[in-house]
Amino acid sequence: MDKTSISRSEWKWVIWVSLAIVLGTMVPYAIGYAFAGPGYRFIGFMHNGDDMCVYLSWMRQAADGYFFIRNLFTTEPQIGKGFNIFFYLLGRLAHFAHLPLIAMLHIARVISGFALLLAIYIFSSTWLKDKFSRRLCLLITGTSAGLGFLFVGVPHSTDAPVDLWQPEAITFLSIYLSPLYTFPTLLMVGIIFWLYKFATAGQWKYAIFAGVGLLLLSNIHTYDIIPLGLTWALYSLLKLALRPRNSRVLVGGATALLIASPAIAYQAYFYLSEPVFRMRVAVPTTSPSIVWYIAGYGLLLVFAFIGVWQSRRNNDLSLLVCWCLAGFIAAYLPVTFQRKLIMGTHIPLSILTTMGVTAVTSRILQDKHRTLFSALILLAMVPSNMVVIAWNIGDILQNQVPTGFHTPYISEVELNALSFLRAHAKPDEAILGPPSLSVLVPGFTGRTVYCGHWGETVRFWEKLLEIGRFYVPDTSDDERRMFLRKHRISWVVECREESSPGFKPVNLSERKVDYLKPAFDQGGIVIYRVVNNENA
Repeated sequence: MDKTSISRSEWKWVIWVSLAIVLGTMVPYAIGYAFAGPGYRFIGFMHNGDDMCVYLSWMRQAADGYFFIRNLFTTEPQIGKGFNIFFYLLGRLAHFAHLPLIAMLHIARVISGFALLLAIYIFSSTWLKDKFSRRLCLLITGTSAGLGFLFVGVPHSTDAPVDLWQPEAITFLSIYLSPLYTFPTLLMVGIIFWLYKFATAGQWKYAIFAGVGLLLLSNIHTYDIIPLGLTWALYSLLKLALRPRNSRVLVGGATALLIASPAIAYQAYFYLSEPVFRMRVAVPTTSPSIVWYIAGYGLLLVFAFIGVWQSRRNNDLSLLVCWCLAGFIAAYLPVTFQRKLIMGTHIPLSILTTMGVTAVTSRILQDKHRTLFSALILLAMVPSNMVVIAWNIGDILQNQVPTGFHTPYISEVELNALSFLRAHAKPDEAILGPPSLSVLVPGFTGRTVYCGHWGETVRFWEKLLEIGRFYVPDTSDDERRMFLRKHRISWVVECREESSPGFKPVNLSERKVDYLKPAFDQGGIVIYRVVNNENA
């Protein structure tokens, strides 16, 4: 079904429901801003703030006029030729609109989340021919999760169903947390939809649309081309096995791949030529046991199986099934970034689930009873998302760190310290500080830190021990001086109140050393300019 076959009144319903879902994700953020205490501001992140700080660092560099970006969370030498067109545009827009980077990040999250829901509705209409099913599918895709709510005793643990901790696995969590989940997923939906349109209709514009989408995806979130390519490969093999002479499915895929090849080739070149990037990719983000994926999708899998079985004779579900299979297969490929590859799988799974729910409820003759029963099934799929939100709100109200180093609130003193570093530290000068502050420095100042992110910082855990050694009282001044010279550190940040696990309060100024000159001192944070150093 094409977009034009959906009535205007139906589109109104889709728009309002999609807006309600997206705006609903803003409620926890609004609570965070509303409950900021005196002298503090809500940082704007609900989950995994470390990674959000990475995105801010890319946007910060773009806002400062740089197209190519560097990894500012490590001091290792880099060629600095990476770029991300999505975050470059966001950074430039924030610059010209005079908007805070965090505000632009949330604007992008809301807009891309809304567009994703509309795209899912159009995509699902290819298989769901009645309005009731399409509406139900939008609600299932936009709000559902698995059985994680039964494991509420293990908050923020990766040894639990994925709907509690892996945003890529669930559409609602993707919309709730980051535009780097929603916009690439939007591209994935568009690419598969356009390839399918080309395979069925043969119009070249669809293959070109798919190619342009794949070109963007290859740059913005390169991981996703793996499950996407596997999906189309499985679908092509199946179609060719059934109709060997119909090569259109292969031609469409090859055309899209050809259009996207410059971006794919550049990413391969960057991976091979940039050691820092290779080490970042090598950081393990492996998939959990398959049991946690099964539990993380729960009733979705049950009704998806029912949907495939009941619709196998009346509807060609091969593309949806291939997409689901590709997602689960990709998540266990022998690569370090396994769990990132599950992204998007929730969408075809939700369409198949909708078919299963409608098949089960089709024997109910009265529409109101059918609607009620469908609503009850839907409500049984929602609680895990509510548990995640409740956890996040609880962490905010207690100013706790669920993941990452920095608490949900940042003090005015920290903001002043970051402003000082942005104004006085040069772009080529490195900064040493406790991880609680260092994780913020690249995104807020555009400056480089020695150690600030568990995945972006090369040899992070080793460096964490090194800087811990730097700050302890029994370390000699000769050791500190040699460390600063070896790593060409220009600025040292000291937090006299413990703000990171394992970092005790210190007071370097009491030592009256000649290699550290205090330049900022406010509310327990002292920033020193390194002097008598080779790079000073």
